[in-house]
Amino acid sequence: MKRTAKAIIAAAAAVTVMMSFASCGDTSESSSKSGTVSLVTTTTAAPADSSSEEETTTTTTTAAADSSEAETTTTTSAPDSSEAETTTTTAEAPKEETFADKLKIKYNGTEFSIGDTFADIEKSLGGYSDNFQAAHCTEVGMDDIYVYSGMDVTVFEGKVSNVMIYDNGNSDKPAPETVCGLKTGITDADSILGTPVKTNGSDSKYDCDGLWVCVSMVDGKAYSIIIAELEKAIPDFSV
Repeated sequence: MKRTAKAIIAAAAAVTVMMSFASCGDTSESSSKSGTVSLVTTTTAAPADSSSEEETTTTTTTAAADSSEAETTTTTSAPDSSEAETTTTTAEAPKEETFADKLKIKYNGTEFSIGDTFADIEKSLGGYSDNFQAAHCTEVGMDDIYVYSGMDVTVFEGKVSNVMIYDNGNSDKPAPETVCGLKTGITDADSILGTPVKTNGSDSKYDCDGLWVCVSMVDGKAYSIIIAELEKAIPDFSV
């Protein structure tokens, strides 16, 4: 009986231990069901070079016991400091128009200036009606003078040295004129050229910043205009 009682007591103890293990198993499972599992993934994309952008992405996922998921994603882009660029542009001041620009001669649809190479503009001026030579005003040598409708072009050593514009007698060709509007028929050359340096009756001579201009008036209107690179090519006047 004593051994039987001890056996019963031992069996009861074993059952208690087994029940205790079963209880622990239930507790562990319950805890697993009520707990959470966290997963953190960090991905860093290294820039291919110093000029590319660096991007860091952090993703956090939480799994709850009821199988629902809560997901939070944060993306941060940090531009490379080398991409910040400052450009400063300074606008150039417009070039001031000079008398050389204003006194370009317009004829037969082309423009040319004193000092231009005659061979470069000869064809565009069209055919001339006459050509002759005269002694150059300051140096040994001869001027070649080409006569057009309302215009004589004087050439020395291949360059245009002076031009005379005059009344072309109402021909079928447009009268030559300068870019600034200096032409035969105008009544006020001073408004274009400024104050003359010399006058003689109806003739006036102007110093135009390296170019010389003589305007001869007839009946209050410009009849002929000479534009020259040398003062000697302009008739001398008494004051």
